[in-house]
Amino acid sequence: MDRRAFARLCLLGAAAFRPEGSAWAQPRPSASLIRYNRALLTTSTGEPLRSGGLDREEEYLFFYPFVSTPCLLLDLGQPLLPVHVPMKGQGVGYDWGGGVGPKRSIVAFTAICPHEWSHPDRSLSPIHYYRAGERAKMVADRDRLIVCCVHASAFDPAAGGRLEQGPAELPLAVITMEWDRTTDQLFASGVLGANSFERFFRGFKGKSRALVGAHTPVMRLQEYSAVVVRC
Repeated sequence: MDRRAFARLCLLGAAAFRPEGSAWAQPRPSASLIRYNRALLTTSTGEPLRSGGLDREEEYLFFYPFVSTPCLLLDLGQPLLPVHVPMKGQGVGYDWGGGVGPKRSIVAFTAICPHEWSHPDRSLSPIHYYRAGERAKMVADRDRLIVCCVHASAFDPAAGGRLEQGPAELPLAVITMEWDRTTDQLFASGVLGANSFERFFRGFKGKSRALVGAHTPVMRLQEYSAVVVRC
């Protein structure tokens, strides 16, 4: 991890990335798909984003289903088949439908860690996708994982956001995606898994509860957050 980024993370971690108050209860997760507004993913200029415009293993950010809840969009470059995603300690899980797009390689997840709801903001993102060959030191030098560097929770985006390392106890919630074969456009349409947005809003006062409308812009994560932490 870059030393300046690490120092900044240590200073900001308790205040910026954790919910207000020292005591909080883990919400009971939903294993059901919750539908929200069907939102077209666009470029920063408002043009429809095409799946062919995504760079392989680049981490992109958009907001869904609320205008204040960040998500990660990834093209992992390989077909991603449906898989069952377990939910530790809950006795339940859910079936993930796999990737979308011409290669079934495109996935999206909420960028809010289900441990203490750490998430990207304009100054810093503690969440990062480690592409092939980029090793996460705090996760046994593994790659191809989404890692939250606040407490080193790790998730596998090729397996529906499955939890690979705690202290988080839940997988990353899936943002369900739709792909229009005719236009090559992408849409976000719902959330599958641990839907804890209400707890997020209670913990982070002032976050907007307004729902995303008919479209939502996509940008590279490094264009949104001034520092993307590596750990």
